[in-house]
Amino acid sequence: MSVSTRITLQMEPEVAFDALVDELVSALAVREIQFNTVPNGVVAERGQEIARVVSWKRGQEILLEWFQPSWKKDSVVSRVELRFERVRDGTNVTVECREWENRFNDRGELVGWFAGEVVAPLLGALAPARLGDWITDRSARRPSGAKARETYSDPIYHKPNFLAILNLLQLKPTDYLLEVGCGGGAFLKEALLSGCRAAAIDHSHDMVKLARQVNSEAVAAGRLIIQESEADRLPYAEEMFTCAVMTGVLGFLPKPATALSEIHRVLKPGGRLVVFTGSKELRGTPAAPEPVASRLSFYEDTELEQLARQAGFTSVRVERPNLEDHARRSGVPPEAIPLFSGRSGQLLIAQKN
Repeated sequence: MSVSTRITLQMEPEVAFDALVDELVSALAVREIQFNTVPNGVVAERGQEIARVVSWKRGQEILLEWFQPSWKKDSVVSRVELRFERVRDGTNVTVECREWENRFNDRGELVGWFAGEVVAPLLGALAPARLGDWITDRSARRPSGAKARETYSDPIYHKPNFLAILNLLQLKPTDYLLEVGCGGGAFLKEALLSGCRAAAIDHSHDMVKLARQVNSEAVAAGRLIIQESEADRLPYAEEMFTCAVMTGVLGFLPKPATALSEIHRVLKPGGRLVVFTGSKELRGTPAAPEPVASRLSFYEDTELEQLARQAGFTSVRVERPNLEDHARRSGVPPEAIPLFSGRSGQLLIAQKN
C-alpha cells in the first residue's frame, strides 16, 4: 500500500527542492520533529530517531527509510520518497509513502487513519476559513517562511510606526525595554541605538530566530534576550522593565486585556507603555487587506483606553499621529507616502503608577 500526493510548482527543480525543504523543516519543527537535511541525515521526534536519509539528490529526490514505531515488534522499514520532476509548467513534486499498511492492526484501522489523518486535514486546509487563517498566520499573525523572513528583517512600511513610538519613549541607556511581539527584530535594532538594554518575545519560531540574527551583536553582548513565548504569559518576574512596546500586535491577540495586564505586572512603577495599532479605517486597505482584516480586532480610542485601565494602568491616553513625516524619514517609496498622511493609526500611551 502506498499514499501519495503531488503538486506542480512554477519553479526550477533545484529552486523547488530548496524551497520545499526549507518549509518542511519549519513545519516539522512546530510538530516537535527535527529534520536534519543533509545526506545521511536523520529525522527525530522529541530526540528519538524515527527515520534516516538514504538518498539526497538536490533537485531530484529525497528518500527516507521510516522506522516502525516502538510498539511494533517487527523490523519492517517503510519508505518515504520526495521526487522532483521537470515539466513544461515547472516542477512536479511528488511525495509517496510505501509499505505503510504494516503499521496497522486491520483494514478498518488503516481506513480510519487515512480518512482522519490524511484526507480530512487536506480537505480542511482547502476550506475558506482554514485557508484564511493560514494566510493570516503566514503573513502577519505568526509569520513564517522565506518571504516573511525577507519582509520582517527590514519592514519599511512599519518603520514610520517605529519612529512614532521611539519619539514618545525617548529611550536612554538606563532603560530596560520589553517588546511584546518583536517580529523580525527591526524595531529592537532601532531602539538599541539609544544604548538601552532590551528583552523581547514572539510566538513565531521563524521570527525569534530572525530577530536574534538581525540583532546578533546585541545578543552576543548580553544587551538583548529574545524568547519564544505568548503575550498573555510573559516569562519575566514582576517589575523588571522601565518601558514596553507593542506594534501591530494588539489586534491579533485573543486575550488583549490579559496581555496588557502581564505587561503592567512586569513594568517597574513609573514604567511606560506605548502600543501602536491600526484603527477600523484601515480595514480593506493595503495595511489590512483580506483575509487578514477579518481576523483582526479593531478598537475605538475609548476601547483602547478601557483595556489599559482594566490592566491596571491609570495614566492613559490615545493619540492619532500623522505619520507622513516619519514615512519620509524612513525611506518609504514616494508613491506610498499618501498612505501615511491620515490619522488611522492609534497610539495607546500608558504609565504604571
